[in-house]
Order: sequence, then structure tokens, then C-alpha cells
Amino acid sequence: MYVRPLRSTVSDNWFYLVVDGDSALLVDPIDPGVAVAAARDSGASRFSIVATHWHPDHVGGNDAVAAALGAAVFAPTAADAPEIRRDHTLRGGDLVEVGASRWLVLHVPGHTSDHIALLCESPEDGHGPALLSGDLLFVAGIGNTRLGGDTPTLAATVRRTLCASGADALPDATRFFPGHDYAARNLDFILSVEPDNAEARRRREAVSGVPSAPTLTTLGEERSYNPFLRLDDPTLQARVLGRPDAAPVAPGLDDDATRTFATLRALRDRF
Repeated sequence: MYVRPLRSTVSDNWFYLVVDGDSALLVDPIDPGVAVAAARDSGASRFSIVATHWHPDHVGGNDAVAAALGAAVFAPTAADAPEIRRDHTLRGGDLVEVGASRWLVLHVPGHTSDHIALLCESPEDGHGPALLSGDLLFVAGIGNTRLGGDTPTLAATVRRTLCASGADALPDATRFFPGHDYAARNLDFILSVEPDNAEARRRREAVSGVPSAPTLTTLGEERSYNPFLRLDDPTLQARVLGRPDAAPVAPGLDDDATRTFATLRALRDRF
């Protein structure tokens, strides 16, 4: 089993081809030309498509790719989400099979109410768990909530799914594959909030130009420096909530971690 990143030529997305034996899965294949060529080049003979959420830059290529490859589209659903092509509905706890590999569907709302991610806990490639994160998590950042999203819901999802510790937490070794590469801009934002964040500065110096492959890290790396994943850090809370330009947060956010997340998200939206 392997995961191949694919760069869209029609948007700023990265999307992914998962191949295991003669089966292949395309996740958010927004660019039909690139998607179909890569799928056919993989040697697979059975194809399927997963949409992580309804945003047009993630589902806009599904009809063309499905027609070209004879692939079914698997997609989540929510009452407040627009209707999209959905040959099969995915819900949290479902399994998506790609050859011998099994991908667990995680319901991770907030960026949109229907957002899902796919987790392979024991990939056969010899590396750590793999998470196809869509627009939930980016290198040095997190998804926004400006198009059908909800900030407190996203904060709860991030704390439950990405920041958790203990037996049920996703391991630090989890590799994640995001729907966009905003690493440079996200790192600039982190340094505007935390100019003494040495790890963010080191990473920013290593990111330049337009990458030929997406910037990829692990959850453990992100937990060490990404402020959106360090919400319980009292020093970060004091710094963010004490800023004179901190945006007012919605009423009812009465815990400092959620208020910190909401303020960071608002600051990033304006950055």
C-alpha cells in the first residue's frame, strides 16, 4: 500500500491516490486530468473516490473522474450541507477498503459539519499510521470555518482528535496528508504570534518557493510547535488572549483553550 500526493493544476489543492494491489482510491480528486492519468498509471483495475467534505474545491472533479474510471463516490452527509454526488454514504466508524488496507472513517466536523478524515492505523508500508486529513489539519495550521463551518465545533474536534493524550490518542508517529499546503503562510502567522517559537522559525527557513511535493509532517511534530494543537499551554493562552488586537470571541466560550483557539482562528483569518 502507498499514498501518492497529486498536485491540482486547476486549484491550490493537493489530493491523494491510495493504491493497494489492484485497487486504488482517489481522495478529493479535484483535477480530473491529473487524477485519471495517475490512477491509470498505478496499474490498478478497481477504483473508488472519497470526498472528505462538500466544498467545491474538493468535490468538483468527482463526476468526471467517476465517469472516466467507472468509480463509485463515497461521501459524508449532513442536514445543512449542499447535495453532492454520493453513491455511498460514509459515517464515522465506517471502514473504507482499498485492497488489503482498511481506512477508518473519522467524523471531524468544524470546517464543515460533514467533514470526515480517513485513518489507516497499520499501513503495510512500514511507516506509522496514515491520516488523510482533508481540510481538518494543515502543516503549521488548521482549517478555517468561513464556509459552512463552526469555530467552537472545530475547536472541540481538534482537542478530541488531534490533541488528545492517553490510550485512545492518535500516535505522534501518525503521518497526515492535508488537502492544501499553506506551510509558508501558516509559519509566518505562527511567528507573528510567537516570535520566539524556535521550531516554527527553523521550519520557515526550510520552506521556500513552490514545492514539487506537499510539505508533510507528523502529528507529533505538529503537537510540538503548532499553536492550534497546544491549546492547553497556559503561556500560549496568556499571550493570545492578552493581545490588544485579539478578536472578541463568541459568547459562551468560557474555557481558555476554546477561547484561545477561536482567537487564533480569527487572527489567522485576518493575517
